[in-house]
Amino acid sequence: MTDQLKSDACILIAEITGDAPLLGKLGAMETQRAVERSRNRAERAIGACDGLMLEAQGRALAALFARSENAAHAAFDLRDRVKQLPPVSGVMLSVRASIHFGRLDSSQQPVETAMSQARQLVSAAAAGQILISREAADALPASIRAHLEGCDLEAAPGAFVFRGNTLPQTGKQLSEGEDAASVGSDAGQSPELPPPANQPAAARSSMMLRHNKNMLSVSDSRPVILAGREEGNDLVIADRRASRHHARIEWRQGRYVLIDTSTNGTFMTDETGNEIALRRAETELPTRGRIGFGYSPTEVGAEVIFFDIGQR
Repeated sequence: MTDQLKSDACILIAEITGDAPLLGKLGAMETQRAVERSRNRAERAIGACDGLMLEAQGRALAALFARSENAAHAAFDLRDRVKQLPPVSGVMLSVRASIHFGRLDSSQQPVETAMSQARQLVSAAAAGQILISREAADALPASIRAHLEGCDLEAAPGAFVFRGNTLPQTGKQLSEGEDAASVGSDAGQSPELPPPANQPAAARSSMMLRHNKNMLSVSDSRPVILAGREEGNDLVIADRRASRHHARIEWRQGRYVLIDTSTNGTFMTDETGNEIALRRAETELPTRGRIGFGYSPTEVGAEVIFFDIGQR
């Protein structure tokens, strides 16, 4: 986490659901592997949003966030990442999540009362639902609070549920080693709400990423892509110069931003041949170009990601 925790923080609890039918089909061991695959995806999302893992065991995981909006973005991201996994023996797993704002003890761990309230909240959520307590909702920026609606749940009095599939991108915390100058003068400001779903297609865009024979897209419906050497990233880079969790690409209100979180840096070359080297920094991507992870994408034989932004 990049913001120092003080006396309180946001607690995110997530639980993998929907695995019960797999027990009869595949047995306990294969079911456990399927759950762990989904849980690993959820952990990636928490790390990308600057969360601090508290526990990850069985179907559940818990994390701390210094800011409520980062917890909200992580909840949406982990839900999407689990949803995007292929079905296992015809069974689709899903995730439910809760966000609660609670007190920390002297060792900066949530007090038991806060953890108990967060667990009670997630137990009241349906599959695919994200619930948030009133305390955590009050700490959200207005642009994200606009995505909340009250829920009449006896087990979660006063809680809210997130509606929709995306959130507006607010200014996230800087990763270790970054400074405000590297991310632009508007860092930390809350942008306007994303374009409505009925906006003409010509006014909306997506970025296509090509890695070997694989294609991925980044857009408002899938706003974060992770790249690195470790299995579980969206883009798995084989080159040993790449870090395990090397970089990410984010959609931010129609802009596409490349963020380096690596040891060896991330290199981007645009279609005119201009190259930018990022080291614990970020840059807005041009219309098209190439990315190298720990090396220049112009290097002969380099493992390269090609990107192209277009209307949809």
